[in-house]
Amino acid sequence: MGAILIEHLHFRKRKFANYDIQAWNVPSQLPLGAAALGASIMGFLLAIPVLNQVWFKGPFGIKFGDSGLITAVLATAVNYFSFRRFEKRRRGV
Repeated sequence: MGAILIEHLHFRKRKFANYDIQAWNVPSQLPLGAAALGASIMGFLLAIPVLNQVWFKGPFGIKFGDSGLITAVLATAVNYFSFRRFEKRRRGV
């Protein structure tokens, strides 16, 4: 969710006209997806210590309560912003 918000708000400038709907099935015109995958993995890893569930209690989750979802969304958004900027400079899409 964080990656989608950053993509729409920052990279697409909040305009649906900036989406190329003709390129949905042309892999060379689509982003690689490494930024979204990397940011999602980082979000998951950073959320583990703040989980407080029946099956797992992280060190920060015990003290502050379960805030894993909030942490995952925010970490994914922050990481996606930097990873996507790098991806756009490298690949240009």
